[in-house]
Amino acid sequence: MSSGDEESDVLLQRSSEASEVSLSRLSSQQAALTDSFWKRTWAFIRLVIFRQPNVLEKFVLENEPSDCAFVSKYGKTVSLDLSSYSKLSVDTLFLHSIHAPHPLNNFAKDEPLAPNISREVNESPVIVFIHGLGGQMSQFEPLMALLSQCSEIVALDLPGFGNSKLEFKDNCKIISEISPQEKKNISSSVKALSWGDYSTDNLVSIIKQFIGQTVAPHKKIILVGHSMGTHLITKTANVLEKGKVEGLVLLSPPPLLDDVNKKTEPKHSFSFVSYLMKFAWVFNLFRVWDRLPGLISTSVYRQLTRSSSLHQRARQFRWNLDIDTRILLRYISGFKRATYSELINAISRLNNNVADPKTYEKTLLVGGIDDQVTSIKIIHDISDFLFEYWQKKVCNVVEVKNAGHSLLLSKPEFISGLVLNHFESRFPERLHLSPAWVLKLKAEISGDKWGLKNEIKWSRTQAISHNIVRKNGSDYAQLLGMKTLREGDENHSPSVVESKFYGDAKASTGIKGKLIAIVDISADIPPYSPKTFEKIHYYKCATVSKVVPDHVAIRRFIQLIDDILGSTNEPEPLVAVHCHYGFNRTGFFICCYLIERCGWSVREAVEGYKAAKPPGIKHPHFVDALYVRYER
Repeated sequence: MSSGDEESDVLLQRSSEASEVSLSRLSSQQAALTDSFWKRTWAFIRLVIFRQPNVLEKFVLENEPSDCAFVSKYGKTVSLDLSSYSKLSVDTLFLHSIHAPHPLNNFAKDEPLAPNISREVNESPVIVFIHGLGGQMSQFEPLMALLSQCSEIVALDLPGFGNSKLEFKDNCKIISEISPQEKKNISSSVKALSWGDYSTDNLVSIIKQFIGQTVAPHKKIILVGHSMGTHLITKTANVLEKGKVEGLVLLSPPPLLDDVNKKTEPKHSFSFVSYLMKFAWVFNLFRVWDRLPGLISTSVYRQLTRSSSLHQRARQFRWNLDIDTRILLRYISGFKRATYSELINAISRLNNNVADPKTYEKTLLVGGIDDQVTSIKIIHDISDFLFEYWQKKVCNVVEVKNAGHSLLLSKPEFISGLVLNHFESRFPERLHLSPAWVLKLKAEISGDKWGLKNEIKWSRTQAISHNIVRKNGSDYAQLLGMKTLREGDENHSPSVVESKFYGDAKASTGIKGKLIAIVDISADIPPYSPKTFEKIHYYKCATVSKVVPDHVAIRRFIQLIDDILGSTNEPEPLVAVHCHYGFNRTGFFICCYLIERCGWSVREAVEGYKAAKPPGIKHPHFVDALYVRYER
C-alpha cells in the first residue's frame, strides 16, 4: 500500500469515526435537558420555534453512517422497468440495491466452473431480503454477510428508505459510493411516485420486477423479510410463478389478517391517517417530541431493549433520523396486511421437489420476547394456525430472549447463526446452503488461499500469541491474537488448540488463563470446521481485509467480546481472535478493546500486542488510525 493510501486511510479515520466518549457525553446531556416534562417542552420549543440545532442529532447524523460496509461493497443503482404495471404511475424507478454473487462464481471468476459444479451452484437459491416500514437493507448486514459465504444475495432499499432517498443531504453520512447522477435519478424517480404507488400491491409489483431483473430466470429464491417486509414477501410469493420460492423467513412479523375463520371484512386500520395525510407536519412534530430524549427515547426503546448498548441505541437512533415523515405516511396509508389465505398459498407454492426424501419445514418464524412493536404471541398464532390447517408441522418457530423488534441489531450473531442453522437443517441438501460445501469446493477448484507460498508463510507464523501484558506483566489482557486454524493440521487445528487448554498438554502453553472462545474476524469461510470444538465456542464477526475497520465494525467487535466474557463463569477466561495471519486486523481490534474497555493507552496496547505476537500490527496506517481515533 502506498503512503498516499495510508494517509488517506488515516484522514478517513479522523473524519468519519465518532468518539465513544463524545457520543456518551452528548447522550447524557440530551437526557438531562429532557428529564422532566417542562425541560422537554422547553427543548421542543427551542428546536421547533427558535430553530436551535439538536447537538446530539447533528453529531449522530454526521458521524454514524446509515448504511454499512457490506452495502457499500455490493451496492448498485438499479433502473426498474415498470411500464407493464398499469396500476403504477411511473414507467421507470431508480432504487439502490445490492447484488453479491455466489462465492464460487466470485472465486472462479477468471475461469469457468466445471459443468458439474456449475449445475450445483445454479440449483442453490438466491436469498432476497426485504426490509420493513422505516427500515433499510443495511439492517440485514450481519445476516447477509454470513449467508454470502454460501449463497448469492440480493436486496433493495424500498422507495424513500435507506439509500433510495427522497432527497440526499450532505450532513447525513453514508459510506456507499453513489454518484451525483445516481442520486439525482433516485430522488427524481421517488419524487415522481404518487400516493397510490405506495399501496402494498404496488410495492409487491416493484419487488416482483426487481427480482425479475436481478435474479436469473432459472434460479430459485428464498425470501427473507422483517416486520412489514414479512407481509410483502408473503404477497410476493403469491404473484411469482409456482415453485420459484424455496422458503420464507419471517422476522418479527406483524399479525396477519384472518380471512379463514373470520369472514367479515375488516375495518380500515388507519382511519386517523386520512387526517395526518392533510397535516403531515403534525405527525412530524410528534416524531420530534418522541425522540427528544435521544438515545434513551421511546423512539429507540420501541425497537430495542433497555439493556441495549450505547452503540446499538446510536445505530437505531440514526436509522430513525433517516426516516422521512412524508414517505412514512404514504406507506401507512397504503398498507394492506397479508392474509392467512395468502400465507397458506405461499407455502403451498414452495418448490417442494418430489425427488426430495422428505417434506421440509421451509418457513421460519422468529420473534423477540421483548418486542414492543409486534408481540411474540404473533409467531405462535401463525404457527398454531398452520398446524391446524395442515395437521402437521410446516414451520419452525424461534423465540429470542433479550431482543426487541430490531432483532438483527439486538442479537446479530445469534440471529444470523440460527437462520443459517435453519437453512442447513431444514432445507434439502441439494440446495447446498452450507459454507462447508463452498469451502470444500474452493479447495477442489484451486486451493489458492492455501497455495504453497501462503502455506509456508502461514506455517512459519506464530500460532497463538503470548498473554498481552502491560506494567511489567502485572496486568494481562483477556484477549489473545492468533493465526487462523487449519483442519487436520498437526500443530494448529481445532483439536490441537483445544487439547492445549483442556487436555494433558495444557500446562505447556505458557499462557495464563483458559481459552473459552474463538472470534473469527476474517471475511472468508474458515479453513476448519468450528463444529470440531467441544469446549471452545466459535463466533464469526466478519470484517473487510486490508482496510482500517470503521467504528461500526469496532463497536460490533467490542459488543461481542463483552457478551462472551459477560456470559462465562470461568475465573480466568481468554478469547482468541484471528483473521488470517493474526497481525493487522486482529491486532487493531484487540488494541481497540484494550483501550476502550481496559483503560490501556494506545502505546501500551500496540507495544503489548507487538511483544505478545511479533511483529504485531505491521501496517503503519493501522497503528496511525489507533492514535487518530483515541489520542486526538
